[in-house]
Parts: sequence; C-alpha cells; structure tokens
Amino acid sequence: MGTPHSAQFSQIDSIDLVLRTAREKFLVRPEKETRLWVKNSQGSFERLCNTRVTVLDAALKSGQLVVMETRSKDGTWPSAQPQAGNKASKEDEDFQGQPGICGLTNLGNTCFMNSALQCLSNVPQLTEYFLKNRYLEELNFCNPLGMKGEIAEAYADLVKQAWSGHHRSIVPQVFKTKVGHFASQFLGYQQHDSQELLSFLLDGLHEDLNRVKKKEYVELCDAAGRPDHEVAQEAWQNHKRRNDSVIVDTFHGLFKSTLVCPDCGNVSVTFDPFCYLSVPLPVSHKRVMEVFFVSMDPRRKPEQHRLVVPKKGKISDLCVALAKHTGVSPERMMVADVFSHRFYKIYQLEESLSSILDRDDIFIYEVSGRSAICENSREDVVLPIYLRERTPARDYNNSYYGLMLFGHPLLVSVPRDRLSWDSLYHILLYRLSRYVTRPSSDDEDDGDEKDMAAKDSIPKPGHVAGGSSQNPGPEQAGPSSGVAGGSRAPVNNSPGPSHWPQRARRKHLFTLQTVNSNGTSDRSNFNEDTHGVSSSSQPYIAIDWEPEMKKRYYNEVEAEGYVKHDCVGYVLKKAPVRLRECIELFTTMETLEKENPWFCPSCKQHQLATKKLDLWKLPETLIIHLKRFSYTRFSREKLDTLVEFPIRDLDFSEFVKPQNESAPELYKYDLIAVSNHYGGLRDGHYTTFACNKDSGQWHYFDDNSVSPVTENQIESKAAYVLFYQRQDVARRAKPQPDLSDPPAPPACGQPPNSEFMDVN
Repeated sequence: MGTPHSAQFSQIDSIDLVLRTAREKFLVRPEKETRLWVKNSQGSFERLCNTRVTVLDAALKSGQLVVMETRSKDGTWPSAQPQAGNKASKEDEDFQGQPGICGLTNLGNTCFMNSALQCLSNVPQLTEYFLKNRYLEELNFCNPLGMKGEIAEAYADLVKQAWSGHHRSIVPQVFKTKVGHFASQFLGYQQHDSQELLSFLLDGLHEDLNRVKKKEYVELCDAAGRPDHEVAQEAWQNHKRRNDSVIVDTFHGLFKSTLVCPDCGNVSVTFDPFCYLSVPLPVSHKRVMEVFFVSMDPRRKPEQHRLVVPKKGKISDLCVALAKHTGVSPERMMVADVFSHRFYKIYQLEESLSSILDRDDIFIYEVSGRSAICENSREDVVLPIYLRERTPARDYNNSYYGLMLFGHPLLVSVPRDRLSWDSLYHILLYRLSRYVTRPSSDDEDDGDEKDMAAKDSIPKPGHVAGGSSQNPGPEQAGPSSGVAGGSRAPVNNSPGPSHWPQRARRKHLFTLQTVNSNGTSDRSNFNEDTHGVSSSSQPYIAIDWEPEMKKRYYNEVEAEGYVKHDCVGYVLKKAPVRLRECIELFTTMETLEKENPWFCPSCKQHQLATKKLDLWKLPETLIIHLKRFSYTRFSREKLDTLVEFPIRDLDFSEFVKPQNESAPELYKYDLIAVSNHYGGLRDGHYTTFACNKDSGQWHYFDDNSVSPVTENQIESKAAYVLFYQRQDVARRAKPQPDLSDPPAPPACGQPPNSEFMDVN
C-alpha cells in the first residue's frame, strides 16, 4: 500500500471525483483501471461500486480511509488474489501468450458454463466493449431487474484475465458464485445446459448495462391494417425505449409473427424482439429398436434383432417389422418388457411404442396362434413362467426357504384341456430342453412309466385354427409352449390353477408353484386343499429349483446364450441436414397446440390459430440454438443428427422480409464460435470451437485445455449453439493494414502448425 494522501470533498461531490482525485495524486496512467474501497467502523473494507452517487449518499465521513486499488496487468485485482496464490500470480504475469487463448478450469460439472463463456468471449465487439472499459460508464446499479452490476463486473473480470495474455487458464470461481447467487438453478455442481446459462447471462448483462435508468410503460399495439414497415419500426422503437444496451446492439433482432383465426379469419400481426434463434431439427419419423425374439422351438437360441419402426407406431408395428426377419406371423407374437428376471409389463397390440424406452429389455415371444372359433375348437391359456432357486436363507419362524428369481422368464401357452400339473411339467421340460438335461431313468425312479400313464389320460386335441388336427406325442407337447394367439394376454376366465388336478407325488427336476406378477407366493390367496390360487387371480407359474438339482441339470451358460440376427449389424444411416432446412422449418406455418391456444380479439374465444414466424431485422451477431434435446410425455432423447452449417457466407436474404437489395452484406454471416455437446441426456460434456478475433485462428477449448484446429474439424454431430457475425460488422471492426505492415495472419482454419486435436 502506497503513501496515504489527504483530500477534501464536499458532501455533494460525486464518488467519481474522489476516484479521479486519487488517480491524480497517485499518478495512475490513463489506461490503468482502478476502483475504490472504504474502511468501515468494524475495520473491514467495502466497495464503492457506484461512482455516480455523492459523498453524502455513500455515507462517507470526515477522516475516513479510502483505498484505491489498481488492476494488475494480468487482468486480476490484487484483493481477489489469495495469499497462497501470489507466487502463481507472479508466474502468470511473466507468461506471455496469445490474448484470448486461455482455458477455464472445470470446477465440477461446470463445462456447460465454460463453453458458454468461451463462445461469448470470442464475440469481437462485445469483448472490445469490456476491454476498453466502456462498460464502466453504463453500469446500472439501480435497475430492479438487474443484478446491481455484479454480473457485468464479474464477466468483465473474466474477459480481462482471458485476454491479458498472461494466463494459460483461469479459475472462474467468483463468476460461478455470482451466477449461483442470482440464479438458484445454477447453484451447486449439477450438470446444466450451456444454452440456458447463455440465455441467463445475456439477460443479466443486458439489465446490468441497460442505459435506460427508468423504464417507461409502453403499450403493445397490433398492426390493425397498417403497413408492416410502420408497425415494425414502432415495435423496435418501443423496445429500445425500455431496453438499450450493448447486448441489444449486438444480439437483438426482430420477428414478424402472423396469427390467423381458423373461425373468423382475423389476422393478427405483431413484431417481437429476439436474442437468439432456437431452430428445430428435421426429425425422422422412424425409430430403431432392439428386441430379443424367443422362438417356440426350444432348440433355437433367442435372437437379437434391430428393427426400424414408426416413431408414433403401435406394438403391432413392432411385430410386423419382426415378422419380415423371422417369417413368423405377427398374430403369433407377444411383446413383453423384462426387468430383473420378471415381466415388468406385457403389452397389448394397440399400445403405443412411445411407452417403450430405448433402455428397456424387450422380448417378443412366438405363440401357438390357436383361437376359439367353434365349440369343438381348443383354445390355449397364457401362462407367464418364472425361474426361481431356493436359497439357504430362512424366514423368522425358520420354516420356509427363501426363493430367488434368475434367468429369463417365458410366456407359455398351454391347451385348455391339458391344464394339469403333470402335463405342464412335461411341456416346460420340453421348452427348457436346450439348457436343461433330462434325467436318466434311474434319476426319475421309473418315472417313464408314470409319465406314459399320465399322458394316456390326456384327451386328444381337437381341431385347431385352419381346420387341421394333431395328436402330439411326448415330444410334440412343446410347440404349444407359447402365448395364446387368440387371447393376447393371460385370461382370467380360464380354468385357474385351483381347478387343476393335483400334482403327482414323485421325484421331478423342479416343482411348480403359483405366484403373483412379482414372482412371490401370495399366501393370502393360497388354498392348502387344492394347492392353487383363486381362479380370478393372474395364473403366473414359478419353476422352483433346488440348488443341487439346478447345479446338476441346469446349464446357465447355455441358458443365457443368444445369437445376433444379420440385421443387428445394419446401421440406420441418418442423412445429414443443412442449417438452411432447420431455418426453413423454423419459419414454416404451424397450428398452435391445444395447451397453448390464442385468444382471438375478434370472435372473443381461444382458438387453435395458425402461426408463422418471419425474420424482419437481423442482429450484428446471430446466435442459432439447435434444438437437439427432445422431450415427450414418455421419452427424452438427444438428436445426434449431423447439421451441415457453413463457416462463411451464411446467407439469410431469402428468409428476411423485406429485403434491402442495396445492402446484401446485411444478410451474410461468418461463423465465429460453436458450443458443442457430447454424450446423452443423463451425462455429457461441453466444449467450444472459437475463432480468435486477433489472429483469425480457430481453437478448440476443452475446459482448461486449448489447442488449434482446422476448419474441417468444426462441423460435427456435437454442434449445439452456433455464433455468426455479420460480414459488414467484421469488416468495420477490422483495422485497415498499412502497406508497410507485415503480411496478415492466416484466415480462420489455417493453423500455423500441424498440431491440432481431433475432436470428431
């Protein structure tokens, strides 16, 4: 701290006069930035932020100590540097690099913030505005919609540090704290959206730097038949009467919104300001789903299929798509969601595919297809089958073994006239024959004779659909082990297990037990006399294995085995879309949704009007947000479609109404920055491509890492927010080189060396 000086001021003098006097007494150079602190009665220091207030308003007293602080050449304030960081700060001051080529430390899931800051930092006119301290004259400390200038000052500190050329990377901890203080959604260290942070930051900077100190009330007026140019000019002037800042000068444009009432034909034309364009991506109407097909033939392993189905299709469409690969009729299929060795849901044919998420394990089972068409016909009963293993654990009274589900469940259809425990045992034994070894005659204790006797008591099957009949032998019982085609789900009016013949008392590989949909026995419905549940309950059956029997006869490796159909190797190629197509979709006429009707002032009713947006006035810097994240009632997804966007000469002339043919450069833009998002909805990572305003070189910013890249690396499926600068603004801002100057640096995308990071 330097030698103190004394000075006298009137109570009506401004704090700005105090600051100018201090700069004169301490001989501070004009380009140096300074700020004042005052020592209060508690001995701590407080900032004198607003230099436009008087000494009286600032509550300064005679003899009070005022301290002036000078910003260091690396862009930091000495008071913001911790004592332990003085050595590191000295090293940073000695470092000299390219201004603007500075990384941002990830504080913990703050890559979204880093990406937005790097994009905004590389908007030339905004950065020059802060570097040349023009923001100091426009800080608005009394705006009730603002943040008392704190967001603007925190952002200015970041810009000055990043563009000082004395930092390889900086820690945006102060800025993060300020953002969390004024926007609670950004508190903590959860992952967020870079576009949401960017929207908040632009709005915060605008209100902190708003030149309008007292906003007047402005009544919005409809066109009422007046010429568009007159209404547009009035709307823009009204907007500027309340909003006038560097953010408005740089990023704000004007929409033309046209609403037409479907009943009375009333046309409403309004002009609304915008800060960025959120353009939709052309969405494919197809969807790729992976399923497992379980054949009725027990010798065939489950097959994995990759199917292309309509996005808004039904379960029946999934079956039709699978039928093309398997040759099995869709009527002989049933779809189920398997989770944790049990059926989470068994779908009906008319249900929507939107209820199935990409992460769900979907199994499609081949069924027998028998249906009741006359009194003598035979109908199959659907039986969901679970696999359980007894465990050594016992319950509180030490009388029951615990049972644990394992393996994949089955959907089995059994002929109605074969609903006996013994018949079901052999049907299931046949269905499991690929991975369950049949016991020898010694193991069965002469069970073959008993089996034949039991089978002789089973009535012969009647006619099936199609007019044919058959008499399955011991090994032909298996083809009925699917899900009934006639009744697409387990039926409640079929003879329940309580009406089945009692189980034979002989040695089997496993035992059968009625259970609920969770795979647990419901003792409240259990009948000790009939060993079954009431006929009104769902007939779920569990195959219970003793550990020794399972180890001896059950092949777990074979049971978990499956094969991949050739279609799994197919990749649905998503055709890239051009940015122009997204803008065309944005300006296409649409009908309002039921949740968002429009109140027609003519017929005095809420109407589902048609709406069309047109671009009327374009800003100096145009931000285009690609709406990659799609949210519906049942699903959320990220669209990883490749959007082809030009690096130079993006022409908006065909989208702007009206056109100024005498100034075509008003509609042409060059790319200056891109915010990228890699990954999915639950997790992901944000990075930035940006073109340095001084060198014209493109760089890749990945948190605190920065590396040069070429133009052909910029376009990728990760592009999320695009920053374009109007060409006339770029030429206006670029100084004219003197003939004696050395050659200009290479254009954007031509790095000085071959070292770059491949990010595709």
